[in-house]
Amino acid sequence: MPREIPGCPNKPNVAPEASRCYEIELITPMFGGGVEPRVNDPSFPIRATAIRGQLQFWWRATVGAQYQTLAELRVAQSEVWGSTDRASRVQVLVENVQANDPSPCASIDWDQHSRSGKDRWRINWQAPFNRQDSALPYALFPFQGETPPPNRNAAVTVPPAACIHHASFRLTLRCPNNLWAQVEPAVWAWANFGGLGCRTRRGCGAISGKEIDEKGSVKRLLTPKSAADIADWFKAGTASLVTADRDWPTFPNSILCGSQQSSPIATWDQVIGELRYFRQGKDFARDPGDLPSRSRFPEPDTIRRITDSAKVGHEPREEIPDGFPRAEFGLPIVFHFKDEKHGEPRETVLQPFFPEITPDGPRLDPKGFPIGVTKDRMASPIILKPLALAGGSSVPIILRLQTLLPDRVELQDNKKHDCLTRMRAVPVRDSKFASGKSPINGRSPAGSALEAFLAFALSKGFTELPR
Repeated sequence: MPREIPGCPNKPNVAPEASRCYEIELITPMFGGGVEPRVNDPSFPIRATAIRGQLQFWWRATVGAQYQTLAELRVAQSEVWGSTDRASRVQVLVENVQANDPSPCASIDWDQHSRSGKDRWRINWQAPFNRQDSALPYALFPFQGETPPPNRNAAVTVPPAACIHHASFRLTLRCPNNLWAQVEPAVWAWANFGGLGCRTRRGCGAISGKEIDEKGSVKRLLTPKSAADIADWFKAGTASLVTADRDWPTFPNSILCGSQQSSPIATWDQVIGELRYFRQGKDFARDPGDLPSRSRFPEPDTIRRITDSAKVGHEPREEIPDGFPRAEFGLPIVFHFKDEKHGEPRETVLQPFFPEITPDGPRLDPKGFPIGVTKDRMASPIILKPLALAGGSSVPIILRLQTLLPDRVELQDNKKHDCLTRMRAVPVRDSKFASGKSPINGRSPAGSALEAFLAFALSKGFTELPR
């Protein structure tokens, strides 16, 4: 008997989908972004997988704040962005990539005319990082490479990193219509506060974006039209967001915005300069005199007390309490004292530590150290970057993500990796690090350098814009 042809199955119930296209342009140089960390990929400089990761982070920081626990967040995230068990419902496509070839951000050259009177290797930054007194090298130190031993015939084994100065591309996102309310806040936050590549929290790889139609015409800008529009633009972009402290970084109640409009590079230089001065400025964060003069922050004297090491004339000062307040800006921190051969402490590294808490306080090991988990890294909760405006100008912005900070830190010998101490990050005696001269000088009752930096930025002309 002939076989019967079965009937056509019912059409699956699939939610209607829609695509949205964006033109994205790089406004500060991009470091990394390839498969290998901190390395540009000449063949695929802009990768869809990297953008997907950025969008997921900003989704957690914006839309994700409505969830109470990490478990709830993971379930909701897998519904939108997928997981190891299910495919993502958001498609990310990168097209029409236009990018210049990567070029080194600096060179390491033999200097026969050093001001110290001794020939040595020297790091020479390339444009646009080489302007006189530019603060940008302060943000780019992970990319500067390593100078070899002071021998003209020595080889440079760790050269400076390369970066891409100019790039643009078309980003297409496709998802069910009912998901756009979740995807759009992530796109908006990424385009204005995130970026491409690594070290975006210090302004690298900053971007500007605009939504376009199928003909390439602009439908709307993701960035503000002008400086006068920033306050209303910020309120509109954050109107649907929940404000809450969570176990993951979330969007803050406000941002700090500078008033000076300039090119993105000049704006970036300005905002990084504020951080550099706060942490290293002469007669502010350091004593007067030629650099490097003594720091007024507690970390150096704290390490001298812990290691019982100090150069003659650099003994710990009584008015400076123990603490590591600058841990709030991100970890790890490597502390290298210039005069180790003359009695100063050996090189140490500071890492975040999360103790096990009991009703009686932290659990202690036989040495009296708290027991817990030491992590390798804590990303900085502070984002400093240029915010693009229509027409090519920009303004400096500072955004502090709401995130949990470690109550304690672990100081290790950076060569032997022995634990030297686990202690509270903020000073335990007094928030006035150097009486009458402190960089925070009582601005923050809790001794928080992070809060002090925000107050410092306000004193320098930044304005707080609330949601």
